[in-house]
Amino acid sequence: MRVALVGARGHGARHVENLLRLGHDGTATFVGVVDVADVDVPVPSYPDLPSLAAELHPEIVVISSPPSTHRDLVLSAFALGCDVLVEKPAVLSVTDFEEISAAALERGLVCQVGFQSQGTGSYRRLCSLIGSGALGDISGIGAAGRWVRADSYYERATWAGRQGEDGTLVNPFAHALQNALLLADVEERADISVELELFRCRDTITADDTACVRVTADGAPPVTVATTLCASASLPPVVLVHGSLGQAVWWYDDDRLTVNDHRMAGSPPVDLLENLIRHRQTGEPLVAPLAAARAFTSVVEQCGKADVPLLPARRVGDRVVLDGIDEVVVRAAEKIATFDELGCGFGR
Repeated sequence: MRVALVGARGHGARHVENLLRLGHDGTATFVGVVDVADVDVPVPSYPDLPSLAAELHPEIVVISSPPSTHRDLVLSAFALGCDVLVEKPAVLSVTDFEEISAAALERGLVCQVGFQSQGTGSYRRLCSLIGSGALGDISGIGAAGRWVRADSYYERATWAGRQGEDGTLVNPFAHALQNALLLADVEERADISVELELFRCRDTITADDTACVRVTADGAPPVTVATTLCASASLPPVVLVHGSLGQAVWWYDDDRLTVNDHRMAGSPPVDLLENLIRHRQTGEPLVAPLAAARAFTSVVEQCGKADVPLLPARRVGDRVVLDGIDEVVVRAAEKIATFDELGCGFGR
């Protein structure tokens, strides 16, 4: 399969490495890159996708550009007859989501979203445990993300820290939100209810750096995801599945799963681009299809429109710390509760 990449810097550099690996394995041919800047890659570089496609004729386009560019680039790739792997968030509104979904259906093409943790063996094992009833009745899905991020984090790109394109639920902890929605089986539903609490501890950004969302839907367990980039110490993000027969704890970045404190074995991870290639060749089901990101996109859109009040926080060198937030985000995931329900001073 002939594969082109849009956006080779930042996270796109990981796609460059992966494409070179797949080229060495004979799985894909890395034909070229589209980037507005000069990039050091061992393939031709072009200023836009149509000019690349006219010469190199890709069959798959990987998109790792700023979120606000995704819609137009995905539609452009579809117009060229290419399937797409697009980084998360795939799009920033439900309207764009529906437009892309319709375009893919009309042209007989597919769009995979870069939620790589859906390809982990621990995720598949956890889905199997829930589906088999091994955890009993599921009363709620919680997730907690606690990271430390310095000022330089918001200098990495022009869109960093900008509401509508960035924010803890939209970008750094997007996997926590998407995974929780998947495990609650509401990922494709349009009838979800969303409660948002978004805050920022820096006056230099407009997006949140601390957030809590609760998503509910009829007949489904509630989902609560609490996140911060103002923690006192970074810890791996975690998803908690609360069942009547036990609790599953999943560290998705580490591909590690425990049930009632017992480590569970999992199968090897599945690479999303390899999966997309096999889908084209053999019809293998997509690991992270666009259709499974509808509820996520709805939350993303609401994050882009919500109030994001400024909170007082301590400055420690080149970062800010919101005292007590480390424990609060974990309690929210454990209790399936909002910040306000936990009695936090910054809750609404």
